[in-house]
Amino acid sequence: MNREENALRFVKERNENENIEKLEKIITILKQKQLEEEAILAAILQNTLYKNKTTYEEIKEKYGEKTAQITKECVNIEEIIETNINKIDNTTLSELITTITTTLEPIIIKVTECAINLREINEEEKEQKIKIAENIYSPLAIKYGISGVDWQIQDYVFKQQNPQAYQKIKKMVKKSRKEREELILQIQKEVEKLFEKEKIKIKVHGRPKNFKSIYEKLKRVSFNQMYDLYGIRIICEKEKQCYEALGIVHSKYEIIQEAFDDYIAKPKSNGYQSIHTAVIRNKDIIEFQIRTWEQHLRIESSLYWQYKRVKKFKELEKEISWERQLIEWQKSAGEDTFKKRNLGKKIFAFTPKNEAIVLPQEATPIDFAFAVHTEIGKKIFKTKINGEIAPIETKLKNLDKVEIITAAKPTIQKNWLNYVVSEKAKSKIKNYFKIKTSPKKTTTPQKGQSIKKIKMAECCHPLPGEDVIGVKTTKRKIIIHKKDCKNIQLLPKNKLVDIAFEKEKGTTEIKITAIERAGLLGEILTEIKKSGAILKSTNFKIKKTGYLEAILKIEISSYQKLEKLLEKIEKIPSIQQAERI
Repeated sequence: MNREENALRFVKERNENENIEKLEKIITILKQKQLEEEAILAAILQNTLYKNKTTYEEIKEKYGEKTAQITKECVNIEEIIETNINKIDNTTLSELITTITTTLEPIIIKVTECAINLREINEEEKEQKIKIAENIYSPLAIKYGISGVDWQIQDYVFKQQNPQAYQKIKKMVKKSRKEREELILQIQKEVEKLFEKEKIKIKVHGRPKNFKSIYEKLKRVSFNQMYDLYGIRIICEKEKQCYEALGIVHSKYEIIQEAFDDYIAKPKSNGYQSIHTAVIRNKDIIEFQIRTWEQHLRIESSLYWQYKRVKKFKELEKEISWERQLIEWQKSAGEDTFKKRNLGKKIFAFTPKNEAIVLPQEATPIDFAFAVHTEIGKKIFKTKINGEIAPIETKLKNLDKVEIITAAKPTIQKNWLNYVVSEKAKSKIKNYFKIKTSPKKTTTPQKGQSIKKIKMAECCHPLPGEDVIGVKTTKRKIIIHKKDCKNIQLLPKNKLVDIAFEKEKGTTEIKITAIERAGLLGEILTEIKKSGAILKSTNFKIKKTGYLEAILKIEISSYQKLEKLLEKIEKIPSIQQAERI
């Protein structure tokens, strides 16, 4: 008996209601995607662990540590979604899923399982399952290009949400799902043989257009003008090969002239590059998209950075599936690469019930308590981090589990302001102690002596709304710094003076790292304008690697607006990081 058969027997013994037929369907798909044995075993065992019919330690002993880890992460994904689906926004929840996994295998397993589960959905679970499939698993499938599964999820969701439109499009397409998949496989094999003959190394992916996409596109064009019902993507190693590939495709099939676009020669405004062409094969119209790996992964920046890091020592593997290739790239780039890219300037901490709390970096249990509920924040007695008693000023790490033990009466203290970073915690503490945030008069260095000038520190660029302090100089000047500015921490107290930020705006600098592309600067400037900020100066550097580094000096009305602006900029395609410096 092999390990897979052993695992199937094990779960059946522990849980007689386990659907073995469903597991076998999941296993078949995962094997097609060339996932390793440990991931296959985890897919079998995850539901048994989720239902507490086994333990992590038992799985580790019977099937090894890697299997146990992937199984545990699959269960974590399930529990996190169940607990938080109606409490935090879907984008944040998807980001959270990528941070709680150390590899891509658990995501591939759960997305595949979702596609299979939708085929046998019952009425009681229907609404919640559809919501999770549409808002969490479908975007993850698209993000990581989990072939076959992404469009299946979208089709099943669309069928449940709009059955009349689904049936109408089904009649238009005139082919069953199985027939469409078989057609794609036939074309893939044809194309692979063509390129083997020409000795050009490529990767071929295919997909039938899902019904939801057809439905949306019908709002813009007629069905007869839809050239992408069947799509084949050819990925080449070099740009020159893309044009060679185009010639090979055109030599094999009849060309539809009006469907040709060369976005490699003329990229779209968002940096998208690919050759698009449509051809006639028998009675079917097939769209081909031809591009390099670099152009392909540039569409999804988190994958692009991994590729850039490892491509110099890892050639395209023709016999390896797309999913397997991603997993190998991730291993080469380091486990935390895509996790860090998704995390940005926030962390996730969890309540004992696994509810996710989104916090700024360097947040403490005090921030956490106020984020859960104001009354909990006011009555902190003890805190536990990952089961251990910890000081309330401890800086939380991503994925920490935090328990707040409360007292019967308020324990809130004014000095907690020194240990919080979230606006909510600061505001609640100040309100409790009636600390006014309105401007105060500046304290002068010496009684009766005037101050010639107040300047803003160039090192930390304080902004309205931030906690600031004045530093007296020998020339009757006061330099306003942020209270946490590292340059003033060792100054004697007689040099410091309480002061309020009385200006309406402040000046600061932001650093943007991005993949250079046409139209990028315009999109950044649009977000700056929307925020009400004024651009004072710019400094751009474009590196040989294709990365762009920009230092922008802006004038803005508050640091809260700056934080929102940085979040907006980071959502622009090809932006890797936007930070204050």
